Amino acid sequence: MASIPEIEFRPPERAAGDARRLVLGAAVGYTREQVLPFVRSLREVGFTGDAIMLVSPWQFRLKRYLARHGVATRPVVSTRRINGPIHAHRFEKFAKIVAANRPRYDEVLVADVRDVVFQKHPFAGIDSPACHFYLESDELTIGEEPTNLRWAKVFLPAAEVERLSRHRISCCGVVIGGVAAMAAYLDRLAAYIHGVPPALRYEGGADTVFHNRIAHLTHEVPAVLVANNAHVATMGLAPPGAYVPARGRLIATRDGHVPAILHQYDRIPAIARAVAVRFGM
Repeated sequence: MASIPEIEFRPPERAAGDARRLVLGAAVGYTREQVLPFVRSLREVGFTGDAIMLVSPWQFRLKRYLARHGVATRPVVSTRRINGPIHAHRFEKFAKIVAANRPRYDEVLVADVRDVVFQKHPFAGIDSPACHFYLESDELTIGEEPTNLRWAKVFLPAAEVERLSRHRISCCGVVIGGVAAMAAYLDRLAAYIHGVPPALRYEGGADTVFHNRIAHLTHEVPAVLVANNAHVATMGLAPPGAYVPARGRLIATRDGHVPAILHQYDRIPAIARAVAVRFGM
């Protein structure tokens, strides 16, 4: 594998918009190589605002790498038996960060890290202060997708499972919105996750289930549902050939549209290879 160059992030004069924007992610247990596409692409598309990453206190190499790219870190000590999976527990940490810094920001993005890459500025075209919930498939419902249906049955009563199963899947891997709506969303999601009985704390999928509960059933926060591939391409359930290479080492949909954010790109080998080539990995 080719050596990956160390590139220090030197922010240009910060645009007024980005100065009040925040990107949150979690990299607990990840290597530098696993976070590189996320971090490099975020800066390469021109985002100059604040970025905060949750990390283990002992990830010294990763913390040094993130600091070179202008990404702040917050230490997290978490065990699955007590706190549940980190991909769910992270939302409790995100909620506290946003609540503590709410006067400082206008817009917030929370995202997965290992399987997310940016192709355009992530906040470009976001013209509503509501939470933007991104659909994972154009047609597939929760009841038609075995993994999502199984998770729903683990964490929700049967009546809610039946209602939720009619709706299309929304993915909590990327959520963007104004700070007020995002603070409310993260607070509610964190409360649901924290309330999971200890006997179920070890199970995965709580974050996705409660995210969809908020999006489709309870409507507790201002939100808009956004079609897949419009701003975010959540690629894991896509049919073969749904995405193709475009100019500048970007990835487009079959009709030539270039989404701002790719999510779950690593589930498609050809796309994963294209991303690796983009970053010299």
